[in-house]
Amino acid sequence: MNKKEKENKLVANAETELQKTQQLVESDFVKTQLQSFVNNKLRQDIIIRDDLLKDDREVSDKLLDRIEGREEALNSILLEINDTEVQYHNALSLSKICLEALRAVNPAKADQLENSVRMIQKEKKSQNKNKRK
Repeated sequence: MNKKEKENKLVANAETELQKTQQLVESDFVKTQLQSFVNNKLRQDIIIRDDLLKDDREVSDKLLDRIEGREEALNSILLEINDTEVQYHNALSLSKICLEALRAVNPAKADQLENSVRMIQKEKKSQNKNKRK
């Protein structure tokens, strides 16, 4: 394989890993929004249940089933978010490895792609700050 083919392969590998990383950040954002929505709905149902219990009224099976279903959905979403987080860190590590290999052949292109990595990391960091709020 000549130098240009090697460079093209390294660039393609780095770009592919960066694209995976970006998709994981976007997926995490969507899942976090879904988590917030389901959590709010669950909280509302729990408040209704607690109000009924406080007033010594019977809580319907439908409401209890809905609470249980939302708890299961929330747990499932949280597992998916954790899985996405692990995949994100793996993809980020692979991106950095690809960039280091590319740096030996084409430092300018590696720097350009590394700026993309920084932007992805800033976006992820911003999302994490919003999660904590």
